[in-house]
Amino acid sequence: LTDYFTVNIREDLIALWKIWVPATCLNFAFMPMHMRIPFTAGVSLLWTCVLSAMRGGDVVHADDLAMGAVTGSTLSLMREGLDENFNNTPVEMDHNMAHFNVSAVGKDRAGIVAGLTQHIARDGGNITHSKMVRLGEEFIIQMHVAIPPEKKHVIQSNLQRRKTISHEMDIHVTELRRREYDAHPTKKAVMGMVINCIGEDRPGMLAAISERIANNGMSFEELSTELRWNQKTKKREFFVKAMVSSTSIQAGDTEVFDELVKEISKLKEELDLSTLDIRVHMRQEIE
Repeated sequence: LTDYFTVNIREDLIALWKIWVPATCLNFAFMPMHMRIPFTAGVSLLWTCVLSAMRGGDVVHADDLAMGAVTGSTLSLMREGLDENFNNTPVEMDHNMAHFNVSAVGKDRAGIVAGLTQHIARDGGNITHSKMVRLGEEFIIQMHVAIPPEKKHVIQSNLQRRKTISHEMDIHVTELRRREYDAHPTKKAVMGMVINCIGEDRPGMLAAISERIANNGMSFEELSTELRWNQKTKKREFFVKAMVSSTSIQAGDTEVFDELVKEISKLKEELDLSTLDIRVHMRQEIE
């Protein structure tokens, strides 16, 4: 938070002075007494719009706001959401369903998503998590599909048998196994982190981040990356959102926890990141 205000204070103050100094002089010099309060309210509305335009989010960076990312380096501790975000995927939640990962690659065209999803729906499949993106001329799809167990043997053969789909896309269907926490309680996460990083794109960034995660005994629950063009700097920025978990670091292990956060935070300087946002989920609050 300190870094955030340090970076922005000069620009914010200049903008504030440009609006409020002339407005105040105009108000007391020319406005009649009964118009001063409405005039001040109008200037306040203008200042709010200016500040929102300067520091608020835009459509391009809406995901950053949803993740809570801010310029600089932040750390938040929270108790809620550990099991919901780290221990319960759709595979664990729906015990009465069979679960599959469907991945497909094909030449991009209008209707490619509609065609595949309609076939899955006709077979009784329910799509939950999915990631779809066009890269060059190819369109890439990955999705989780839950389906009644009695229909699980037909989904793969049906997708590959239907010529309208199989001739246009390379489709792979893999059955997913549920993680049994009752039989293996040591596999259940007791600490989770949501890490958001933004920095100027260059080779090796993801390798450095993933190596730091692995060296500290944590594993990935979810990882997504994205490349965006920054209009202000005229450079490419690399966005990383990682959900990582540990099955061993308890809330009471303050020394271990502090050292872990310190190691992750070093990435900001080492990779010259503009943003490093860490959200920590634990079963108990750290004292």
